[in-house]
Amino acid sequence: MRNWQRITAIEYAKPAALAENIARKNEISLGQARELLLGAGDRVRGLLGLEAAPISLVGEKAQFQNFAGLLVLARGLELEIAPKFLGDADGWREDFFLLATLSHHGRLLDEEGLQASAQADSDLATLIGRSLVQMYWSNHRRPLRSYRRLRETDFAIEGDYDPEDLAIPTEDGFVQETTSFTRINPFNGIIRAAAAQLAPVVPDAETRARLERVAEHLPRQPAPARLDNRNVPSRARSWQPTYDLSLDILRGLGGAYDPKNALAPGFVMTTWQVWEHLISIGLRSGLGGKNISVQAKHQLGTRNSGGKSTALNVYPDVIAQIREPEGVRNVIIDAKYKGHVERGTKSVSNADIYEAIAFSRATSVKDVVLVYPRTFDMANPETCAVGNATEFSNITVDDIQIRALDLGVCGISKRGGLKKFVTTLSKFV
Repeated sequence: MRNWQRITAIEYAKPAALAENIARKNEISLGQARELLLGAGDRVRGLLGLEAAPISLVGEKAQFQNFAGLLVLARGLELEIAPKFLGDADGWREDFFLLATLSHHGRLLDEEGLQASAQADSDLATLIGRSLVQMYWSNHRRPLRSYRRLRETDFAIEGDYDPEDLAIPTEDGFVQETTSFTRINPFNGIIRAAAAQLAPVVPDAETRARLERVAEHLPRQPAPARLDNRNVPSRARSWQPTYDLSLDILRGLGGAYDPKNALAPGFVMTTWQVWEHLISIGLRSGLGGKNISVQAKHQLGTRNSGGKSTALNVYPDVIAQIREPEGVRNVIIDAKYKGHVERGTKSVSNADIYEAIAFSRATSVKDVVLVYPRTFDMANPETCAVGNATEFSNITVDDIQIRALDLGVCGISKRGGLKKFVTTLSKFV
């Protein structure tokens, strides 16, 4: 490998001759190039828990499915996969980074107190900053403490000491070690460092000041040397989301997409899950969390096998209560990632229709909305812009009404983009 390179491909696009391209540019054999691609596919499969390899080779051509993000093929060679609904549109990396962020930390919009964040012209850093501030002050009355051995100097002997130190005390007293239940611990060190690191890059002055106040409220201690995923003590488990978000901020989550930070948390993502999370989070923000039920279990029927009878359950993505002057209307919203663009025309697959009918019968809700991402079209890039939406199919089965919507996402990371997405989705539902 001679020079640093990045190769870009698009999820579910036609197979491309990447192996040949990699071999030619890096002066390696075609077999080695194939091994790099297949090895990367195995790593992604294991990381995301996929059933099938997400990178397949048809002859010498590669195709990618079920994931998007950035991964290293070899030293000096990186492969980035754009999700099908962003393609190679301008700013797709920033858009996908925002979606990955929201998918990893759905609480950024999930909290009732943060609904204004989606409705304001907030950037990603401000959104994360507001979330960290709110989570910290929600828990601060129950400080995150842990037992720790501390080396202290005092004339009052309260801890363990070396007998020789009793003969010759220092001018400040006797050197001793005490066990303290203290706020000086790695958990608070991570949270303080995250608030201090994020504050300078947040454009919103009020959020910046609140982050600085969080940093000053925590005890000063050396910056953490390692960013390890850890469980907080069980007595302080309510602090776990705050600690997890702080870790990811220190790993690069607090800034915009940075090509040098290829290992940003959650940047390699299962695309259908990213879409599903975005829909549920957007509905919570637009309609209010109290009006949303996510992945609730409903019994469709029973299954008899081997003399045993078990419940046959279904789990609709979202059931929303829409409050109207005439009363409350219930709607099932199911996030769909594949199956609406087939043979060159938009349609709802039979499998999606059957699943919608099953959801309706199990819940007795007659209004079902299927939400698909609008695929990026190079010939008409403006059609996938965030806020653009079309009801492309309306299906009636007895008294069940199924509406299908495709929704643009391109530009969601721009100023006001998240607001447009939430508003469009909420109005349609």
